[in-house]
Amino acid sequence: MTGSLAEGLVCIDCGAAHPLAYRLECERCHGLLELRYDLARLATAGPAAFAGTGLWRYAPVLPIADPAHRVTLGEGGTPLLDCPRLARALGVRRLLLKYDGPNPTGTVKDRSSTTAIAAALQFGYRVTSVVSSGNAGSSIAAYSARAGLRALIFAYERASAPKLLHMAATTPDLVIYQGVYDDLIVHWDRLVEEKLFFDCGASRNAYKHEGKKTLAYEIAEQTGWVPPDVVVAPVAVGETFIATARGFGELTRAGLIPRAPLMVAAQATRANAVVRAFRDGTAIAPLKIGYTVAEGLAAGNPGRKGEWVLRLLREGQGLAGDAEDEEILEAQRRLARTEGVWAGPTGVATLAVLTKLLAGKRLDPAQTICTIISETGLKTEAELPSRAGTAFDYESLRRLVTERLGA
Repeated sequence: MTGSLAEGLVCIDCGAAHPLAYRLECERCHGLLELRYDLARLATAGPAAFAGTGLWRYAPVLPIADPAHRVTLGEGGTPLLDCPRLARALGVRRLLLKYDGPNPTGTVKDRSSTTAIAAALQFGYRVTSVVSSGNAGSSIAAYSARAGLRALIFAYERASAPKLLHMAATTPDLVIYQGVYDDLIVHWDRLVEEKLFFDCGASRNAYKHEGKKTLAYEIAEQTGWVPPDVVVAPVAVGETFIATARGFGELTRAGLIPRAPLMVAAQATRANAVVRAFRDGTAIAPLKIGYTVAEGLAAGNPGRKGEWVLRLLREGQGLAGDAEDEEILEAQRRLARTEGVWAGPTGVATLAVLTKLLAGKRLDPAQTICTIISETGLKTEAELPSRAGTAFDYESLRRLVTERLGA
C-alpha cells in the first residue's frame, strides 16, 4: 500500500468535518483540527500496509498523497534501545529508550519537518517559516533546502551555537529574535493568516505534527506489536505528545496493538504550565519564563495544543511531571555514563521526569517503560573538559594506567 488513507480533517472541539486542504482551524468554532484516516482499510491490511524503510514506510497513515512530494533526508527508523543497566539503577523491570538522535539533523523534529515540507509542496507554497528555540529551525531549514524551498527561520538568541551554525548553513534567511518563544509567536501567527509563507510552527498545523505520529508506529513495530505499558513524551507546546498519543490510538482502533500505553507528559520545571494545570486540576495558566537548559521545552504558553495535551492526559488517566535544570543535567550525565547515549538536555528531560516519578512511587516499576529521547547531545553546548595535555614516557604512562585501574 503506497497511497495515503487520509480522508479529511475533524475539529477536536465540535467534531465538524472538513475536506483535506491547508486549513489551520475549524471554520465553525476555530478549534484545532486533526487528520482522520480509513482505519478499516488499515485493519484489513494489517502490518503488510507498511513497506520500505524509514518514516515514509508509514505513508498510508500520513497525509501526503503524491509520493513525489514526500521529501526525505533519511529520517525515521531510529533505534529502540533496551537499557538494562539504567533500568537497574532506576529500579525498573524494563526500560526502553526511543532514541531520535540519529535522525538527519539530530532531533525528533525531523519527523514533523518532513511532513511539513511535503505538505508545503502539496499545497503549492514556495516559502516556509518557523519560530524556533533551536532544533525546529535547523530541521525546517534543512528540509526546505532539500525540497528547493526558501526558509525564513526565526531563532532564539540563546540557542546553542551548533544549532545556529546549522541554520546559517542551510538558509540565508536566518533572523535572531530577542526574548523567548512566547514573545514572538503571537506576532508570527498573525503573519501566517496573511499566507506569506507555509506554517511550519507547532501551534496549529495538523500536517506538520502528523510526522511525529510515526514514533508510536515504530515503537509498536519494534516491540512486536505489543507496546510498552508506559511512554514518557516531552511537552513544550505539545506536538510530540499529541502525535504519539494519536498514533497509539489509531493502532488500537485498527486492531494492530492490544492497548495503548499510559502516556506521561514531561516538562522542564521552568516551563511547566501543563504540569501545573494537571496537578492542580485547573485550566492552563500561561507562565512568563526565562532560560532553561532544555531549550526545546521553553514555552510558557502552550496555547490550544497545551489544552489538547491536558485533555488527553485527563481522558486517558495519564501522568505529568517536571524536572529542574540540575536534574535534567544529572540525567544527561547518567545516561551517557550508563548506556553510552549522549543526548541533549531537551532530549533527556523525559528521563529526569521518569526518575522523579519513580522516586515518588507514581509509576509501577514492574511495568515496561519507554522514554522518548528526542535529540542528540552533539547539537548542544557544554563546558569542555580541560585540554591541558601530559607528556608521557613508558614509566609515567604505566603508572597512570595502573593508578586509574587500581592495579
